[in-house]
Amino acid sequence: MILPLRTMLLTSSIIFASAPGLAQEAIEAGGQALALHTVATGLEHPWALAFITDDTYLVTERNSGALRSGNVNGTLSDPIWEADDLFRFEGETSRSQAGLFDVQLHPHFEENGWVYISYSRQTERGAALVVVRGTVSREDRDVTFSDVEDIFVMKEDDQDSSGLHFGGRMAFDPSDASLFLSVGERRNISRSQDASDQAGAVLRMTDSGEAHPDNPSFETEGDGELSDPYVYAIGVRNIQALAMRPGGGQLWAADHGPEGGDAIRHLASGTNHGWPFVTGGEDYSGAPLGVGEQMEGMTPAVHVFDETIAPSGLAFVTAESAFQDWSGNMLVGGLYAEGVVRVQLQGDVLASQQLIELGHRVRDVRNGPDGAIWMVTDHADGVVLRLVPEG
Repeated sequence: MILPLRTMLLTSSIIFASAPGLAQEAIEAGGQALALHTVATGLEHPWALAFITDDTYLVTERNSGALRSGNVNGTLSDPIWEADDLFRFEGETSRSQAGLFDVQLHPHFEENGWVYISYSRQTERGAALVVVRGTVSREDRDVTFSDVEDIFVMKEDDQDSSGLHFGGRMAFDPSDASLFLSVGERRNISRSQDASDQAGAVLRMTDSGEAHPDNPSFETEGDGELSDPYVYAIGVRNIQALAMRPGGGQLWAADHGPEGGDAIRHLASGTNHGWPFVTGGEDYSGAPLGVGEQMEGMTPAVHVFDETIAPSGLAFVTAESAFQDWSGNMLVGGLYAEGVVRVQLQGDVLASQQLIELGHRVRDVRNGPDGAIWMVTDHADGVVLRLVPEG
């Protein structure tokens, strides 16, 4: 049975400090006692993290454009790399979504040391979503990021000056080391239905940044226009939660809706997910959008949330997790929901959902090498969190 999020809210209370100045909270999730540890503080709107060893991780800061390393003991390094051409448009509002985004390890990271970072770059036309690749090395506790090079730059015709809807989430397919990249529609809804445009789409490339040779060809409305060779799927709004499902080779995402309409999507090659024609939400003005949740020729969402969660960060719980009962479940970070949504799937159908309320705007969710669930929070004074079973 699928329950509304409001019926699944879980309680928490501060109980004691796990380290000087750092809080530990007791969380009850469906009758299971959990402990939430604050591992590190003082990050400026952290966006993503990735473990490079059992005790060391990389973390990005959106606004500063800095990549830092952290240790499970709570220490954080000074920046080990900074994007000196970062686009952080604010204009009349401080709500810019631009900056440094995701960090992902190559599937063969232990052999090649490659780490991939996505961010918004200042250009003559405004901003381009880019992916860079560098090499991480670690000597004692000193981590370095070197030999940084562009592997993907959003094509010039698709660049613009909006500070909104960049997407920017990445995921690797371990079967061939191909890289998926989500690109938001840049707050221009018509771009999602234009397959010649890299915005409003999910792109697939090789690990060196070339368009994947097996990408589909879409029909386009423009006279003589061809679909962009990078485009894998279209008709999405602003995906900031993206991951491969273990074992099945399936790409899954959680997409931001407009006012309401946040959705879980199974992304496959050549699919059109319908935005802005297909949506469970409405315009922020209250005006209706589209024709509903289904339309002929469009791939409907697997699930549309009844309440806004503002999804960011997605991970599938692995068999090695400390949460054995959650193995195979999807965890979706919630910015507006201030927690993590645990989703149980039966095949490709959502069977149940449960909001674990944490009191933090969760930006990213990852499996940790210690079996814990690790997260970063979207705050000016952001933190790294670690969730484990109590006891």
